[in-house]
Amino acid sequence: MQPFPRAPRRLRRPRILAIQALPTLVTLGNVLAGLLAISYLVDAWGKPVGSPEQEHLWAKAAWVIFIGMVCDALDGRVARLTGTASAFGAELDSLADVVTFGVAPALLAKSVAHAALSATAGGGGFAWITPRLLTVFAMVYLVGAALRLARYNVESLRVSLPGHVTRVFRGLPSPGSAGVIAGVVVFRGEYGEYVPWLPWVLFAAMPLLGLLMISRFPYPHLMNRLVGEKLSPLAILLLLVAVFLTIERPEAVLGAGFVAYAILGPGAALTRLTLGRPRWAFEEDEDEDEDPAVVVDEAESVRDEPS
Repeated sequence: MQPFPRAPRRLRRPRILAIQALPTLVTLGNVLAGLLAISYLVDAWGKPVGSPEQEHLWAKAAWVIFIGMVCDALDGRVARLTGTASAFGAELDSLADVVTFGVAPALLAKSVAHAALSATAGGGGFAWITPRLLTVFAMVYLVGAALRLARYNVESLRVSLPGHVTRVFRGLPSPGSAGVIAGVVVFRGEYGEYVPWLPWVLFAAMPLLGLLMISRFPYPHLMNRLVGEKLSPLAILLLLVAVFLTIERPEAVLGAGFVAYAILGPGAALTRLTLGRPRWAFEEDEDEDEDPAVVVDEAESVRDEPS
């Protein structure tokens, strides 16, 4: 009589018994900013179309998205400075980014574009602009953001290696994409009477930004380049001028700056195609992704080195 086969041993699921408080709180500030922005958008739907109350709530939602960007820029640095970087923090950061830089900007662009363009469409020339079409465009943006974050988690294997600093992204980062929408909204709130076609920018930006996020266009990691590297005196002077202009005219600088950053990727790729590789072009070996076999070899060599 043959014995019953033994059931395979179940692998024990890893448990997280404790989490680091400071970087986790900063990351949670990011996701809470996204929720607050969505809450402002829900409140705006109950206001009369085009009323000052509605415009004010849209502007508040955009500024809260910028607060989420600050939290997103700080959480990784706080984790590295305190020596508490972990896979848990990286996954939590991506989940927060989906809310703050995916859902919230998509709803913000849809809300502003729908309210501003529905009156134009009612005049009879743009009847094809329907809420359903705007919803589809918002979905394209959100799917692009989700795919961008998932791809980054899979491809950014070198980020976990000691001493590695990402200098180039492949595809428009989700915070930069959200910054375009939030920047256009705050710019519209301040200078909309002079630029009446800004709702069309939001209308077209939703699908275009979604495609840019899943593209392979190179985008510089501005935080690492400005903070982690030595700068020339001219670069420092220009940085001070940018800071002064941001304090003096934040709506204009944020709106124009994020739009310029979104155009930078296709512009750099087009310049590379026409001029070869200029000196200022972003180097391929600086970006976030690399051949996984090379990454594994580098990781093994790091482990083999004496501590």
